Amino acid sequence: MKPLVSIITPVYNAMPYLTAYLDSVENQTYAPLELILVDDGSTDDSLAVLTERAATLKEKGIAVQVLSQNHAGQAAAVNLALRRVRGELLTWCDADDYWTNDSVEKKAECLLAHPELHIVRSNGVIQDETENPITYRERENQPFISDIFDDLFRERVLELAGRFMVRTEALFACYPDRHIPVSNVEQNLQILLPVASRSQCAYLEEELHVYCRRSSGHSSQKRSFTETMKRIEEVKQLYLSILPYCECDQAYYRQEVENMTAASKKKLMQTTVMRVRKGTGKE
Repeated sequence: MKPLVSIITPVYNAMPYLTAYLDSVENQTYAPLELILVDDGSTDDSLAVLTERAATLKEKGIAVQVLSQNHAGQAAAVNLALRRVRGELLTWCDADDYWTNDSVEKKAECLLAHPELHIVRSNGVIQDETENPITYRERENQPFISDIFDDLFRERVLELAGRFMVRTEALFACYPDRHIPVSNVEQNLQILLPVASRSQCAYLEEELHVYCRRSSGHSSQKRSFTETMKRIEEVKQLYLSILPYCECDQAYYRQEVENMTAASKKKLMQTTVMRVRKGTGKE
């Protein structure tokens, strides 16, 4: 029998997008699946939709758990779900994105064929619905197996939920208490960096995931200078909270965090000065 794959999905006010995402789970060609949905204190009808769809998914043979918590952010929702995970393999996806029908199967088959690896990632599509559209494509001719820890650390690999699968044994070896560092900034790096520090990663060039970039999304928000400076500090603290769980040169990477933080602040200052000068007409 194939190993159980657990899927974690935090949900916050995602009602307009849940049908597309849950359809993509229901249509997966892989079995057995376990879906753990965590409503993060939604103020719309997301929880009602999750509860209603759970029955349909169960009829399809998918084990479903619907959990809820007061609004505490995606990382906190992931932690609630991690305590319930039973699968040998784990993947996760944002509630406003979706998978191709064979996404879980192809990533699971890759890890089953390569027991020496603890992590696999796939290519994907960005479906842009914002006023300032961006296009992202993975670099071509990437090796099938490589070390991605440093690339993840430096954001040279797009760490989108939905594109990765890890072995739960490897993840829980990093976090024996099944609790990732909580941050308002991110929840993917907490899972990916520690595992990637211990294992090479396989890469599937196929586009198995659709990331929907929306004008209302967290990554599309316009921030003031003060808000951006605060976020830079939050990112710094996130990295520092993850590093102790990674097998890496701690002193080197802590210094790199300081360097990256300083570079981000310098860039922000330069951009702000240029905008002010442009607005006042000064050279």
